This record gives sequence, C-alpha cells and structure tokens, in this order.
Amino acid sequence: MLFNQWTGCGRLGRDPEMNYTPNGKAVTKFSIAVDQGKDQPTMWLNIVAWERLAERIAETAQKGNEMFIQGRLTMRTYDDRNGQKRQAFDVIATSAQLTQRPQQKDAAGTDDDGLGDLEDHPF
Repeated sequence: MLFNQWTGCGRLGRDPEMNYTPNGKAVTKFSIAVDQGKDQPTMWLNIVAWERLAERIAETAQKGNEMFIQGRLTMRTYDDRNGQKRQAFDVIATSAQLTQRPQQKDAAGTDDDGLGDLEDHPF
C-alpha cells in the first residue's frame, strides 16, 4: 500500500492569504520555513489549506508563528518568467496547529494572547 503523508513544523514566512474559489470554497496559502539542522539551508514549503481549515488559519495565524502541519504532498507544474516548465511541491494541509500562542498587544500595551486559558490552539 502506498501512503502520501507529510508532517512537519515550521515558521510562517508570510501572513496567510485567503481567497474563495468561484464555487465559494475558501483556500488559504502561505509558506513555512523548516529548519534542516546545523549547516543545512532552510527549506521553504508552500502550504495550501481548504474550507474551514483555511478560514481558521487565515483568522489566527500570522507571519512568524510556529505551526505544526499534517497533510499530503502534491506536485504541480508551472511556467517561470522565461517560459520554462518548472515543478513545485505543495503540502495540502489536512490539520494544523499553532505550537505557540500568538502574542497581541492589549489596550494597555501589554502582551495578550487573546486565547483565554487555552493551552494550545488547534485548527
């Protein structure tokens, strides 16, 4: 049996961008930086989430947050600026979880995570 499953953790390299398909399905895209160890370059992965997961990520996650993601790898082809065919891999997220509380400033200027007493913030 063949199985396509990816699991990893990384920091968001940009704020998630959510859009809707012509059929009304939410889709959110963002990238994460994954540390590969000492003296190894950072690996950047494109993440795509759909429907309710897409909405929750767009509402909560932001650049710099650390996130644990599970999903499946997909390969797509595209034409670069010079018209050359290229391939890229994306992770289609099936679940995601912030691994640290997002920090926000309250009216007094102090840090407030906005999550009450939750220990983690699953999507």
